[in-house]
Amino acid sequence: MPARRLERGRAALPAAASPRHHRDRAGAGAGHLRHAHACVRPGGALPPRRGRSYTPQPVTLEDYRPVMAALGIDRAVLVQPSVYGTDNSALLDALRQMPDRLRGVVVVRPDMADHDLMALHKTGVRGIRVNRRNPGGLALEDVAGLARRVAPLGWHIQLQVELSRGADLAALAQDCPAPLVLDHFGFLDPRWSVTSAAFTGLLRLLAGGGLWLKLSAPYRISRQGPPYADLRPFVDTLLAHRPDRLLWATDWPHTELWAGMPDDGELAGALGLTETPRELQSLVFVDNPARLYGFD
Repeated sequence: MPARRLERGRAALPAAASPRHHRDRAGAGAGHLRHAHACVRPGGALPPRRGRSYTPQPVTLEDYRPVMAALGIDRAVLVQPSVYGTDNSALLDALRQMPDRLRGVVVVRPDMADHDLMALHKTGVRGIRVNRRNPGGLALEDVAGLARRVAPLGWHIQLQVELSRGADLAALAQDCPAPLVLDHFGFLDPRWSVTSAAFTGLLRLLAGGGLWLKLSAPYRISRQGPPYADLRPFVDTLLAHRPDRLLWATDWPHTELWAGMPDDGELAGALGLTETPRELQSLVFVDNPARLYGFD
C-alpha cells in the first residue's frame, strides 16, 4: 500500500564492514575529512522517523572504526541522516565517545534555544544540515535565521541541493553570514561542460569565499564506474580555481543504494586526488576540514 511505503521507506543495502581494496593512506598526513552517518544509538536501535524515503541498515561507531583504520583516517565528521529528523542522539553519543577525533553536523528545529545550540557546540557539533532531496528536514527559508545564530559559534550550513537551483544558491551565499557547504559536487550532471552556466556559477560562488564543496559520493552522479573519469574535468577545474574550498568525503555507509555498494578503498583513490601535488592533497584531505570543522 502506498501509505505503508511512505512510512517505512525502501530498505537500503548494508555497508561493507571495511574496504575490500586496502590502499595507502587517503591523502597526505593525518586528519582527513570523512562524511558518515551515525545510524544506531550505542546500546540500542534508534527508530527512524515516519515518512522517511528509505530505511537504513543500522551501523555503529564500532562498525566505522575499522574503515577509519583501513583508510588511515584520524579525524572524521558525522552528518545527521534525514531518516532521524531532529533526533540527533545517536550522532551525539558517537561524538562523546571520540571527542578529539569527531565533529558533527546536525538537524535542528529552527526555534531551538540558544543554550541548546551551545550545548551542541560543546559536544562537538560544527554545522547544521539542510537536506532538500529527502522528505522532512529544514527548508531553505530557515537558513538565514539559523545562520545568524550559529555564525558566532563558527558553524556552517551544509546543503544537499542541486546546482540546477543556482539562483537559490547565489542568493543564499550572498546573504548568509555563515559559510555554506554543498554536498556531493552539488549533484552536477557529468554531461555538462566545465564552461556550462551551472558549473561556472559554482566557480563564482567558490571564488566569493562563502561556499565550500564536498568532493563526495561520486557514484551518486557519475555515469561510469570507478575511477569516475567523467568527473575528472570538473575535479581538475575545481582544483585549479579554489582548492582551499574543497573537502573530500566518501559518504559512508552509503545510504539509499539498492543494487551495489561502493568500495571505500576505491573511493579514496578515485578522481585523481591522490595523484595531485602533495600540497593540494594536504589542503583537500587535511587542512581544509581542520579549519572548517574546528579541529585543533
